[in-house]
Amino acid sequence: MKVKFNDIFKSINYLNYVEDLFSDYDHFRSKKYSLLSLELLRKRFPASGLWLTHSATGALEMIAKAIKIQAGDEIIMSSFTFVSTANAFVNYGAKPVFVDISEEDFNIDIRKIEDKITKNTKAIVITHYGGHATDLEFLKQLCKKYQLFLIEDAAMAYGNSYQGEQLGSIGDFGVISFDITKQISAVQGGLLICNRPEFQDTLDHIYHIGTNRTQFMQQSKPYYEWVNVGSKYQMNELNAVALYDNLLNEEEILSRRNAISTLYYDGLQSLKEKGINLISAEKLAANIHLFYLLLPTAGERNELIAHLNERGIEALFHYIPLHNSEMGRTFGEQDLPVTESVSERLVRLPLHVNLEDETVLRVIREVNLFGNE
Repeated sequence: MKVKFNDIFKSINYLNYVEDLFSDYDHFRSKKYSLLSLELLRKRFPASGLWLTHSATGALEMIAKAIKIQAGDEIIMSSFTFVSTANAFVNYGAKPVFVDISEEDFNIDIRKIEDKITKNTKAIVITHYGGHATDLEFLKQLCKKYQLFLIEDAAMAYGNSYQGEQLGSIGDFGVISFDITKQISAVQGGLLICNRPEFQDTLDHIYHIGTNRTQFMQQSKPYYEWVNVGSKYQMNELNAVALYDNLLNEEEILSRRNAISTLYYDGLQSLKEKGINLISAEKLAANIHLFYLLLPTAGERNELIAHLNERGIEALFHYIPLHNSEMGRTFGEQDLPVTESVSERLVRLPLHVNLEDETVLRVIREVNLFGNE
């Protein structure tokens, strides 16, 4: 039987929620399941402004609009991230300035950021790779020193925290992905998190197609009208149903994903003797998004993927570095040796809530078989 790299969670109540949504047109109009999902999300983000979006990409674009990104602005970011991290700002004329990653956690190397700051720098976007944070207190102080926005790309980080604070709630803004590939999923969707109250109204206008609909719904305006630039960023209610179902069961989902990570970690210890690196023990307790191996060479990585695929096990590499892509090269050649090395040697193993222990052990056996060849 094929072992899928990923799969989506669906509870026994999911179809009941769908039936309820379609039972009354007003459930769509009132965004019943979006509001129910936001009610649950506010337990994790009680001090932040929250907007459910059609994607984390859309949430990043809303931030770019809100902070008035324009041609000539520079945005510092990792190259080892999804294209949306850059596109959301490039769409408004900004230039991505790529910084190499750290060998310890594959997050942006915070020691190399300050040298990249110029008079045109507008923001630093930090991608929490695998849901694990770097030194955010250092970054907050750096942004304060240079009067920059700190934006958390927490697409992979729902359920993860830093010094007791939820990732996404620490910088000026944050985004989370609820894509089908994520631990909590709406099939497609995202969350915009605003930790700067002075941007609340602006983001509301952007979110509601440039109108003051929120004030109208709060009965502080007799009608709503066009007041600002904006677009349609709302999450579809069918996606909100899937999200609500996941959020109600998040403890089970996140716990199971961590248990699978622990099985991998315990079962693959012997690989270290072969020069194959695993996620660190320090990160294991909070590891819920992905489980990776770092092979000694690109060739061995590719051989492991082929070995697993031939045995019906989906295993994938991750990002092609943005600075090496066709579009990325238009912003100038850059030397990011750690990014390139990690990208060539990293492989991700199947990780989702529907994996049984027996299946995880099958993956472990096959990986160990490869390691012992």
